[in-house]
Amino acid sequence: MIYLAFYRGEGRFFSDTLVQRITRSEFSHCELFVSALPPLPGQTHRCVSAVGKHGGVCVRDITFRPGAYDFVAVPWAPTDTFERAERHLGKGYDYWGLLMTQLVNMRRHTADRWFCSKLCAKAMGLADPHTYAPGDLKRVVEEHNRTYMAAQELAETRQAAQRPRVTHGAPFFPGSGIFAGGLRSAREGAANALSHMTAGIGDGGVRANAPQRVAKRTQGLPTTRARPALAQPSNVVPFPGRIAR
Repeated sequence: MIYLAFYRGEGRFFSDTLVQRITRSEFSHCELFVSALPPLPGQTHRCVSAVGKHGGVCVRDITFRPGAYDFVAVPWAPTDTFERAERHLGKGYDYWGLLMTQLVNMRRHTADRWFCSKLCAKAMGLADPHTYAPGDLKRVVEEHNRTYMAAQELAETRQAAQRPRVTHGAPFFPGSGIFAGGLRSAREGAANALSHMTAGIGDGGVRANAPQRVAKRTQGLPTTRARPALAQPSNVVPFPGRIAR
C-alpha cells in the first residue's frame, strides 16, 4: 500500500514556519513510502521525497517521531508509485516553483526540478502536480479516498445483488423469478406424484382414476354428480414391481 507522511515541522523558520504560513497549513513537508501494514509512530520506513537541504530528490530512511507526522493511505495510487518518484532521483530542488506557485500564485515552475508535494503528486498521477502544497495534497488525497471507498462499496453492493441467494436449499437468482438448480423441489414433487400414483396399488397393477363427468344443467334437471369408476379389467394398468426414481 502507498502511504504519505505529512510532517508538521519543528519550528525552523525557512523550512517549516515560512512554508506553513505561506500555504496556510499545519504541514510543511511530505514523504512517500510503501508499507504492507498501517505505519505507526516510532517506526522507520524508506521514503522518497524532494528535500532542499539534500539538494533535491532523494531516498532515505526516516523514523517517524510521535506527534510529528500524519499518515494517509492512498489505495487508488498506482502500484509503481514509489518507482515513479525514484526515476527523478538526483534532480534539483524547485525553489522557483515553490515560490511562484505558493507565494504569488502564478503557477510557474521548473519542469525538471521538484519540491516534496509536487513530486508525490506527480508520482501518484495527479494533474498539475506543481500546484499542490503539502496541506493541499493531503486534502485532495483524502477527498479522492472518500470517492474511491464509496465507489468500492457501490461495486460490492452490485456484485452481492448478482450472487444467488440460497432459499430452502436451492439457489435463487435475484431478478430471474425462478429457482436455479432446484433439485430438492423437483425431487419432492416427483415423490408426491409417485405417492399419489401408487395409492391403492395391488398385485395386479395400479388402479386408474376415471375422468369425472362434466356437470350439465338443463331445465328442471339437477347437476349430475361425478362417480368414481370401478376397477375393471379395461382400466387396470399393469405397473412394474420396482419404481425407478
